[in-house]
Amino acid sequence: MTLEQRNVRDYGTDDDDSLDTAAIQAALDDCAGEGGEVYLPPGTYRSAPLRVGDDTTLRLANGAELRFVEDFTEFPTVESRWEGWDQDGFHPCLHVADAANVTITGEGVIDGGGSYWWEFVSVPPEEYPPALAERLAEIRSGNKQDAVSTFTVRPPLLQIDGCENVTLSGVTLRNSPFWNTHVVYSEDVTIHDVSIQNPPDAPNGDGIDIDSSRFVRVSDTHIDAGDDAICLKSGKDEEGREVGRPTENVVVTNCTVEHGHGGVVIGSETAGDVRHVTVTNCTFTDTDRGIRIKSKRGRGGTVEDLRFDTIVMRRVACPFVINGYYQTDIDSDPEPVTEATPNVRNVDFHHITAEEVESAAFLAGLPERRFEGISFTDVDIDATRPFDASDLSPAMANGYDQRHGVFCKSLGSVSFTDVRVTVPDGSGTPLTAEASSTVVLDGFEAQSDGGPAVEADGVEHLRIGGCVAPEDGEPFARVRDGANDGDDANDGESSVLLAGNYGDMDEAVVSAQSEPVER
Repeated sequence: MTLEQRNVRDYGTDDDDSLDTAAIQAALDDCAGEGGEVYLPPGTYRSAPLRVGDDTTLRLANGAELRFVEDFTEFPTVESRWEGWDQDGFHPCLHVADAANVTITGEGVIDGGGSYWWEFVSVPPEEYPPALAERLAEIRSGNKQDAVSTFTVRPPLLQIDGCENVTLSGVTLRNSPFWNTHVVYSEDVTIHDVSIQNPPDAPNGDGIDIDSSRFVRVSDTHIDAGDDAICLKSGKDEEGREVGRPTENVVVTNCTVEHGHGGVVIGSETAGDVRHVTVTNCTFTDTDRGIRIKSKRGRGGTVEDLRFDTIVMRRVACPFVINGYYQTDIDSDPEPVTEATPNVRNVDFHHITAEEVESAAFLAGLPERRFEGISFTDVDIDATRPFDASDLSPAMANGYDQRHGVFCKSLGSVSFTDVRVTVPDGSGTPLTAEASSTVVLDGFEAQSDGGPAVEADGVEHLRIGGCVAPEDGEPFARVRDGANDGDDANDGESSVLLAGNYGDMDEAVVSAQSEPVER
């Protein structure tokens, strides 16, 4: 069966500077429910926000460009989810809402005219045009606010909201006023062979946000973003937990990312859980962080069962981040565990190369809930790039300064199998682990000059196997007993198990205390 094609030229689009909104929306409305294709032939089309309904294919020909008008008065107020909360904001440029069986495809361009909106972010509110200030006051009157709630109710370029069976393919989406492509409360969504382009300095210029959605596939897509490139979220704080809709069963494969705050990012809105995620065969270049999991006390939710496999990163400030202290102080006492306490568990990093990076990894759980089941296998990290290459905080955890090596704190279990970490000579320890339960090193290799490869402070169980003791008699690992970080299992004492090493590892593991290390 051949679907009926509706050419927007037949609906009265013009070649002048007038808006084509009415013609394009009429064609979309005719398709909704009946099925068919809305076709934009080569040319430039200027439009106010548009809405796509059921059983509709929107096809942009090679040479077609759909430009959204740079005028906030053309964007009505709608309720949607904005940074983890259900509340009001400006209508998305292209809105697929409560619809099924929708395809947006072709070789054309969809442009959000973002620079018009970005200017409002960089000026104080008292300098807004009076009509915009009045409009924002109206919108915000019923909205929640927090420390990061700037002008974030700007329209996303494409929002897929409450939908099922949606495919996005072939098109270029660029210059989004806010997030570029937002998939929220939806399922069975495919994003394939798409180009997403936002300038590196675009405020909140995320590439793809997958938000409380499931069965989402992102493949063969290139993202050049002004914020997180591919980000998985599930709601913020108490409201997010009440909604309780996880992001789950997500696959990201064969994608390339350049610029942005992170290549693939989980959080910080984790309240509804994020789980069952696979990321494979990707490259991240010049992103602030690579693979990034971020949450904090108050968010709640569990992030679990994530697999990152066959990834190459280059010129990334910190390639691996698991951060339970997002924008909060890392040095804090344990707090009672409640539903607002986030959790991260069962995260696997496999067959990954990170070159020209500044900090090898930041992995920090909470003292009252240690993150567990973190594993690195066949991972090579070259952390020799100077800190001033970006001057970025590795993880945006307050009270933590840049360091070249791997940093672990408050972890239930973490393992490093066939892992090599290279840091500049004299720059510090390749691997530091603090206040954690079990650290396993199996074939861990450190490339550095001076000092031990490993510092373990308050690690209850340290397992070292398949490692090579330094031939010059220098220590491989220095072990200190320490506070038990809220866990009474062993009163803060450290035990070390050595098996299958090369050289005199028994002499190469030293204790910072006068009493011998248990073996």
